[in-house]
Amino acid sequence: MKHSVFFYVLFALSLAFLVACSDDDSDTFLVRGDDRSYQDDEDDLSSSSARSSSSSEQRSSSSSELHISSSSMHSSSSVHSSSSVNSSSSSKRNVAFVEPLRQNPDEDCDYGSLIDKRDGQVYKTVVIGEQTWMAENLNYAYLLPDSLRHFDSASACYNDSLEYCDKYGRLYSFDVIEKVCPDGWHLPSMDEWEVLFDAVGGINVASEKLISSYGWKNQSDVDDGYCFSVLGGGYRPSVFNDLGVGEGLWTSTWYDSDAIKNVYFYNKYSYAYEGYTPFEKMLYIRCVKD
Repeated sequence: MKHSVFFYVLFALSLAFLVACSDDDSDTFLVRGDDRSYQDDEDDLSSSSARSSSSSEQRSSSSSELHISSSSMHSSSSVHSSSSVNSSSSSKRNVAFVEPLRQNPDEDCDYGSLIDKRDGQVYKTVVIGEQTWMAENLNYAYLLPDSLRHFDSASACYNDSLEYCDKYGRLYSFDVIEKVCPDGWHLPSMDEWEVLFDAVGGINVASEKLISSYGWKNQSDVDDGYCFSVLGGGYRPSVFNDLGVGEGLWTSTWYDSDAIKNVYFYNKYSYAYEGYTPFEKMLYIRCVKD
């Protein structure tokens, strides 16, 4: 009898030890605004996390080359350019909802314009609430001071084709994202993106409100009422990906010592994603006015 009792006690202790060990190996990261962590459940987005109204819609990337665990979430800080410091101080929440700039898709957008003196390119601009944004992605071919006529490899067209630059703008690596916006404009912080999201009704509807009504695969029913017109230019992790399906854009806000926060629009869902991107990846840029 004594041997039987000893055997059962030893078995129970071993089982408890195995369960505890298995819990330590899970790879998770946190979704903005939620203290819980979620297992990776889909691989169609890279390094992007979403906050939606339903817990079943909360998603994360399962790409091993881009994955970062939740243990580094609390070490994030902001990029300290003068423009992003000034803008973050004015980008507090409690932002009033802004009515759509046009009430039906047949109306013309009331665009402003920005002439980039560096190369003469003209961009549409749009005022949403108290912010003025470029209504197109930046397409400036950044040149290193000693590169002469050779384009900096830190920017690229999708599939290395100029026709995609003409339509979607250029993809940029981390090395130049704080340098490429025209004078008087800057790379937006995550706070500034969140102000925009709040102005159009919140992050849960931001993709639905801010993407273009044309140019996407499996086009969703949107009217681009705010004339922001995200076109679905994809992004580049190690290879070009997601053209016509989604689009990733840089922010100036650090996620941790190895990654920068980004936003991601995806026409399959109404909400926008807030994620993070390692330095070597390439995303688009929407500049916001100082």
